[in-house]
Amino acid sequence: MPIHKTAVIHSAAQLATDVTVGPFAIIEAGAILAAGCKVLGHAYIGPGTEIGEKSEVHMHAVIGHDPQDLAWAGEPSQVIIGDRTVLREYVSVHRASRPGSSTRIGDDCLLMVGAHVAHDCFVEDGVIMANHCSLAGHARVGSGAFLSANALVHQFCRVGRLAMLGGAAVAVQDIPSFMLSTGDRATIRGVNVVGLRRAGIEADLRRAIQDAHRILYRSGRTIPEAAMILKESEWAEVREIAEFIQESARGIASGSRSAVEAPPASI
Repeated sequence: MPIHKTAVIHSAAQLATDVTVGPFAIIEAGAILAAGCKVLGHAYIGPGTEIGEKSEVHMHAVIGHDPQDLAWAGEPSQVIIGDRTVLREYVSVHRASRPGSSTRIGDDCLLMVGAHVAHDCFVEDGVIMANHCSLAGHARVGSGAFLSANALVHQFCRVGRLAMLGGAAVAVQDIPSFMLSTGDRATIRGVNVVGLRRAGIEADLRRAIQDAHRILYRSGRTIPEAAMILKESEWAEVREIAEFIQESARGIASGSRSAVEAPPASI
């Protein structure tokens, strides 16, 4: 096991035999690192943190430290990281603030330099958080979402599956699945067509999602009325948007009247 002689690893931590640990890294009691993990120099892995196979924690990242929640009374909690997830330099992920609960990041995620995931968040599989993007407590990000540099997500807000949050955007309400949002406060500008293409979503479904966007934001209907229409769609992904809206506790982000969508021929 290639562990640098200056690393500090608690005797109660569990490391697979091929885990790599760099100089001056610290791994606390109860941490569990699966096969193929890499912990680079000066990284910190807090107590009770679990990291899946072939994941990487880069220099000066802090994973599983105390939550920044004044209500936390020191009870045990966790951070759970999936497989093949990369946490770059200075990333911070805080453990949950409720006893026995966890902050979770899924498989195949990339958190770029300085990204922050606060206590009790749930980041699903395949999410990219660009440089200095931050999630406040209890936020949830759906699979395949892309959060651009310096974007902020308010506590308890949700960002839906395959949604995109633009650079320096501030989400204070939920961003529905498949949508593109920018600005302060984050406004829905259209459909994340590029993200859908990259995810292999076929053209007919992309058009159906664009139609759903028009019903939500261009038809003059209220959001509950539009959601009821989307709920009857033949497309499961369109019904997913309706369910996302109906489950929203904070409401969904407003739309922009100035947004311009590509015509169907270019999809």
